[in-house]
Amino acid sequence: MLFKDCVCFLVGRVSRKLNRITKESITPYGLTTSQFFLLIALYEENGILISKLAKKVALDKATLTGIIDRLERDGFVERRNDPEDRRAIRIYLTPKAESLREELLEIYHRNNAKFLSVLCDEEKEIFERVVQKLESIGGDLDEE
Repeated sequence: MLFKDCVCFLVGRVSRKLNRITKESITPYGLTTSQFFLLIALYEENGILISKLAKKVALDKATLTGIIDRLERDGFVERRNDPEDRRAIRIYLTPKAESLREELLEIYHRNNAKFLSVLCDEEKEIFERVVQKLESIGGDLDEE
């Protein structure tokens, strides 16, 4: 097999291009792409348990903790103990993050529409199935 045909390389190349486009659109906000997607996930489910958030954004807990540390330092999120289980931590958006909700969601939707605009409906369905199959390879992130 030729290098140019390697699935890992091809997916990585596309991923880097999509990340670059996303990064360019969020640079004015001082966010990394990981921070941006974490905020998007929190806009969808504010006050989520950190363990559930890790699964939702497909990051291991150590990586997620570092991203949350920086978002907390910059005033976007805060950690709070779960009122029903003091050992559990929930992540909440701050007023600063809430004030950017509409702008960041607009960027998210605009970029996603741009990426998908090059695919016809049938290709979108095939793409989703292929991604799901590729995601099933391996195991849980905590095993890595």
